Amino acid sequence: MDHPPPPQQGRAVVVCKVLPSNRLHHCALVSESPLHANVGRFALQLARNFHVQPGDPRVKAGQITIRLQFKLPETEDHP
Repeated sequence: MDHPPPPQQGRAVVVCKVLPSNRLHHCALVSESPLHANVGRFALQLARNFHVQPGDPRVKAGQITIRLQFKLPETEDHP
């Protein structure tokens, strides 16, 4: 179970198909927090550039789940 991220941090979970070339394809956002902070969109952009090593044990049935954590920009509410 995912817990809410601490203030100033965002999280996203992305699932992608792994191509025979070990590049990721057809990535989909599973979850993001906080909502409406564009964390999920950024995670999907990053995933397009990922590739996995041959035999990576995280690849299950041709898919991989990637959990990303980001430091968010400071706001007036959270200096």
